[in-house]
Amino acid sequence: MKMNNQKKVNKRVLWRWFFTSSVSSNYEKMQALAYCYAVLPFLKETYKNKPKKLQSEVLNHLQFFNTNPWVAPYILGINVAMEEDGDNNVEEAVTSIKTGLMGPVAGLGDSLFVVIPWTIFGAIAANMAIDGSPIGIFLWIAVSVFLKMLSIPLFDLGYTSGTKLIATIEKSLKQLTESTSILGLMVVGALIPSVVKANIALSFKQGSFTMSGQKILDQIMPGLLPAMLVAGVYFALKKNIKPIYLILGVMVLSVVLSAAGCLK
Repeated sequence: MKMNNQKKVNKRVLWRWFFTSSVSSNYEKMQALAYCYAVLPFLKETYKNKPKKLQSEVLNHLQFFNTNPWVAPYILGINVAMEEDGDNNVEEAVTSIKTGLMGPVAGLGDSLFVVIPWTIFGAIAANMAIDGSPIGIFLWIAVSVFLKMLSIPLFDLGYTSGTKLIATIEKSLKQLTESTSILGLMVVGALIPSVVKANIALSFKQGSFTMSGQKILDQIMPGLLPAMLVAGVYFALKKNIKPIYLILGVMVLSVVLSAAGCLK
């Protein structure tokens, strides 16, 4: 009876993610609110006799999370399996796995679930619409529903992986946590130069010789300015400065430096 109830709760997790995965996205935590809302029934069932642990888990799942919403159920499945019995202290491991997987999963999901099918079937549907055929609309809807339904086997696959994982890490949980934390940091670090754009507009002149400030910085270290900016924000967060203040500060600083001709 308990197992059947747990299965129903797990399905509620998946269906909640279906309908809220992107509706609450924000610049501070991205999909964190949707993720926490999705796993909330599971957390309430698992930690119903541990109110302090429940509170801790809710706060843990309100941390930054952002990945491809179609493939995210795989991570949800792992999360549910690892925390299911409520006895294992896997909070750090779950956080590290979420951080480590959301980057690679996003890259895979964006390619297989967005770029390829949207380009192929979107072009077919658009051409049918131009020719006056309504079939393109239904084709597009069918493809979208099919892609969404793939989340169900992905969730089950993640759940199976998580069950096997928790059965084999009882003596190596610390090593798993550390390794996935390193993976997550590597993924986030690699994203810095591609996501954070900050280019110097100033240039150095000596006679007829001219060299842009950005090229000088790139010779020292490519992506130096974005790395310095991220490091500054990181240390500000460590000083308990609210993220919203940092976001506004970066926006104002960017506008001012751009208007002054220092950035482009």
